[in-house]
Amino acid sequence: MDDTYRLHLAGLGLDQALESAYRAMLRQPTCTLPELAAQLAVDVKAAEGAVGRLGQLGLVRIGADGAALHVVDPHVGLPALAARVDAELAQRREQFEQGRRAIADLVTGLGTNPRSRSPQVADVCWGAYDIKARTQQLARAASSEVVAMSASTAVLLDGPALPGWCADGVCCRLAFGSADVGRGMDLAHDRWLHDLEDERTEVRIGQVPTSALIIDSATVALPVCDTASGQTVGLATLRLPSAVTAVVELFERVWADASPLAESFAREGAVTTRERHLLDLLVAGATDQSAAYRLGVSVRTVRRMVAELMTRLGARSRFEAGARAAERGWLRVPVESR
Repeated sequence: MDDTYRLHLAGLGLDQALESAYRAMLRQPTCTLPELAAQLAVDVKAAEGAVGRLGQLGLVRIGADGAALHVVDPHVGLPALAARVDAELAQRREQFEQGRRAIADLVTGLGTNPRSRSPQVADVCWGAYDIKARTQQLARAASSEVVAMSASTAVLLDGPALPGWCADGVCCRLAFGSADVGRGMDLAHDRWLHDLEDERTEVRIGQVPTSALIIDSATVALPVCDTASGQTVGLATLRLPSAVTAVVELFERVWADASPLAESFAREGAVTTRERHLLDLLVAGATDQSAAYRLGVSVRTVRRMVAELMTRLGARSRFEAGARAAERGWLRVPVESR
């Protein structure tokens, strides 16, 4: 496939391995599974899995005998896939918007005076210090599970402290917005997300419409935002069964659609073993011809891989790509030690 039609299909459900398989089948439409496996440098079982997933996406058709493979023309298959994904996203956006409106309705009328409402309706605290103290108090009171979703890591959750506040035996499920992963956040933030996960804390990344904290599926804490600035100015603690049920259902939809942390990082910026080897060779000063020989691929493949890496790194030159790869920890040996 010409570079003009290079596939950037992660948003359509194709990771790098699937894209490579699809490209290979487009180049050789009559290839068999063993031939495809050889082209991709994987075993036949892995190639069969890739073909199966491409079939689910409507980009490959498998013959009635289960052996014949028919690759779908990208001018037909990709628009159809994009249309299906767009329809699914529209449905999810509507679900999220419904959840957002439901939560907004719950906190509507709380006003800015904590004394103006009955504590049976909502217990509201105000200011950053009290928000942190209330979040800590709620987490420590949990007996079984703390779940939270945060559209922005600064809105509700106080860094890695939330799981640490929970008593032994209390599990945590944390969902963060996908915009926070691999899209301009620094390495310290990425390590912070990784450090959150342990044997009783699970982190997922997805489309998070609003922030919320849920304690034992019985108590909900929601941020109260200033209408003019959009800044979080308070935290409303609700125990009404209808309010708790609405927020729990929204969280479970977010959680079901979200991706495990490791998978999200891989999709947004990880490198394969061969790409890491190539980066090491280039930083060490190897030419394209030398790198191709060391990797056992063609010079054209090396140049394609370099172009793809530069695109993913947002680099304008190979030197800049090497520097950015080092910043992300993609190199096997730090640049300073070379």
